[in-house]
Amino acid sequence: MRVAIGYFYQESTTFNPFLMDRGAFTLLEGEAAKERISATKVLEDLGAEVVPTIFASAISGGCVTEEAYRFFSDKILAVLKKEQVDGVWLHLHGSMEVVNVGSAEADLLRRIREVISPGTPISLVVDLHANLHDDVPKLANIIRSYRTAPHVDQEECERVTAELLVDCMKRRAVVTPVFKRVLMITPGEKSTTDTEPIMSILAKAREYEKLDGIMQVSYINGHAWTDRPNTSAAVLVVPQSNEYRELAQKVADKLAKFAFERRQDFVFHQLTLGPDEALDRAISEEGKPIFITDSGDNTTGGAPGINTLLLQKLVKKDLKGKKVAVAAILDKNAYEKLACHEVGDQVLVDVGINYDSDSAPVRVEGVLKAKGDLMGYYSSKNDVTGQVCTVSMGDIDVVVANGGDSFTTVNHFTRAGLDINDYDIAIVKQGYLFAELTEIASLHIMALTPGACNLIIEDLEFHNLLRPMYPLDK
Repeated sequence: MRVAIGYFYQESTTFNPFLMDRGAFTLLEGEAAKERISATKVLEDLGAEVVPTIFASAISGGCVTEEAYRFFSDKILAVLKKEQVDGVWLHLHGSMEVVNVGSAEADLLRRIREVISPGTPISLVVDLHANLHDDVPKLANIIRSYRTAPHVDQEECERVTAELLVDCMKRRAVVTPVFKRVLMITPGEKSTTDTEPIMSILAKAREYEKLDGIMQVSYINGHAWTDRPNTSAAVLVVPQSNEYRELAQKVADKLAKFAFERRQDFVFHQLTLGPDEALDRAISEEGKPIFITDSGDNTTGGAPGINTLLLQKLVKKDLKGKKVAVAAILDKNAYEKLACHEVGDQVLVDVGINYDSDSAPVRVEGVLKAKGDLMGYYSSKNDVTGQVCTVSMGDIDVVVANGGDSFTTVNHFTRAGLDINDYDIAIVKQGYLFAELTEIASLHIMALTPGACNLIIEDLEFHNLLRPMYPLDK
């Protein structure tokens, strides 16, 4: 058995006007790509020869340029054209949108089907926040989505889908999943998987998965900030063989109905406050560190990370002796001006690209406290995606970045040259707070800020969704 493996991952937000080019991606090829993917060991332990293509990953952002998409997808296709394989295993996001192409996942799968032998099974991992194009379940055979948000089960999903692929190859079973849309869009901040109603929906999915004849049942929450016809929640059921497709259809219909009936139960479970209220509450609290998430400019959801709104308000507040970190604001010009200085220098720079009033420049004057690395989504894997400079203005430290990644782990602060324990308050570009920071947070306040990931999605202008769509259409 020879199995080609690949990882090509990015989540697109159409409300972010800035495109993602080739430089936004971390790229590994060959043996380095194999080592990065958890499915590799499973496949090899089960007797398969693994043929690597690429590992290419970028943080969420705007749509991907056609040139960047072609560059990475052509690398995958080049391996498949050269190598004869018995199966294909892929880890894709499910919500990558490409200029002039549309759904990256659908296009990639179509092109793969053109070069591999007919009947070759394809196994696919997708994000819980995938917006699957209708063609994806027609082109892939085994599909499983993450079942956690914040995401902590990616490696488990990789292992399971690898095992199922080998099983299908041995049984020579080429199955077709059943796909059912659920016509609602829900921000991830209303559907963290330790809260209702998504806990019950996922529990129901696991219950159906125990039925004879059912291989996988996935509830996919979707990605709310992509204005495309394939944006919605969905249910996907993979039968053991095609003789169980009728059962799979019944399961999909029941689970979709179960989810839609609970649409009004998707609410914020975090402490959510307006921008000023969030800052005032954090300043008045005793514990530390308190995290404020700048939810509208959430770079893990696809916003650019340029907003200075909370900093604009923060500099006018009486901090009552509290020490605050703002980590980080994307402004390449301001970063370049700071990078010319040495740590310890007195510096003066305007931070904010002035794209709109929410990213208006703020005068930042103080000491250049630190220079460091900007880490990617997989901070623990040492993916460096850019650089940062931190200016200390006394009680406020402002981290200025030349890239848009979010500080999602303690290591992000450490590699920036900062100690999270020094701060009473940290403002980060997230919506829900990521798991490692949640563990150390004295309090998490989600600030309902404007931006490309505005959590009040009724305020956004959608033009391309399937309609009716809850909550836009009551």
